[in-house]
Amino acid sequence: MMEAKKIVIQVLVAIVLFITIALIIEGDFGKEMVMEKSINGVVFGALYAIYVVVREKFIKRNKEE
Repeated sequence: MMEAKKIVIQVLVAIVLFITIALIIEGDFGKEMVMEKSINGVVFGALYAIYVVVREKFIKRNKEE
């Protein structure tokens, strides 16, 4: 359970950082741009979550053996 919370927190922080950095780089804080970057951030977060789960479940397990 604790591991799941850790992964969720990591993914949420990654999404927030992605959106913030993308908006700062873009320089446009209009409604459409915020929505576009938010959608991109959620997609990035989903891909990052898959990466973190695979890393935790498979890669670290192989290193321990």
